Amino acid sequence: MIAEPAGGDRLLENALRRSQALVGAAQAFAVGLDELGALDLPPALSGQIDQAQLRAIASLYLAADLEAAGVVPAVEILAGLDRGGGGIAIDLGGAAALVAAFWKDRADRATADERTQAFARLFGSDFEDLMLDLCESLYKLDELATNASYGGIAQQTRVRSAAVRLLETLVDGGGGITVFLAQEIMASLKQALAILGHPDLRGALGARDVWGSIAGIDRLTRTRRPDPRLYVRRGRAGMTVLAWLADAAPHTLTSAQLLVALDHPVIPAAVDWMETALAIGEAAGEIPAPVPARALQQSAWSALAG
Repeated sequence: MIAEPAGGDRLLENALRRSQALVGAAQAFAVGLDELGALDLPPALSGQIDQAQLRAIASLYLAADLEAAGVVPAVEILAGLDRGGGGIAIDLGGAAALVAAFWKDRADRATADERTQAFARLFGSDFEDLMLDLCESLYKLDELATNASYGGIAQQTRVRSAAVRLLETLVDGGGGITVFLAQEIMASLKQALAILGHPDLRGALGARDVWGSIAGIDRLTRTRRPDPRLYVRRGRAGMTVLAWLADAAPHTLTSAQLLVALDHPVIPAAVDWMETALAIGEAAGEIPAPVPARALQQSAWSALAG
């Protein structure tokens, strides 16, 4: 269980709990298949394997936006400063042990470059356009509706078509390591949030919450970063949409199956994703993207990914 980060935000806490649950379900299924060994599995299980990966991808989407918000990168910078030759200009207090452990485990984590590559493989290229198509089709489900519960056949068909196109892209970008990478990145996020929310670190940086801690670390390194709350909001909304897509995946090829009702919570999540994606896009021209933390050492994930 992920404990609420001190000075954190409850919406983020809830999103992380949801993300961890998705990863846990995906990992349990993947590990179960590994234990079975080489078997001729029936076609239905292939869909379930895809669903496991898709649920992990949903969690990785949240992780990608938390990466942009600076959660893990800021702690990597802090740990590097603390272990550098000149030391760090602030007293870490009780957070020092957590920072030291984070530094010690760096070779067992995906590096900044490896995370960036993984996120780009999953969410680069045409992903944003396809995600926008899906979210817009969900938002317009009641447009010219012929049915008060599900919109109508034409509207459902549009959602199905957008869902299939996005699924194809996600499946192409995913792989066997996706579930385990998601688990590892969620563990790194948990460590990073515990450090950023530690009262001693927040006190040293004059921060009220984890976002203030990130801002304080950015000031130490003269890094400019967009408003992290926008990324948290988009990541939470995007994870909800992609988790719904994972659940809907087995039904996307069955034209007789209705995919979503008008009162489904995925619809407000789709609207939220569109709004925050637009806000982030507008802000991108005003503030340069943060420079990724230097990959201090190649991690074990490089060998696995290779």
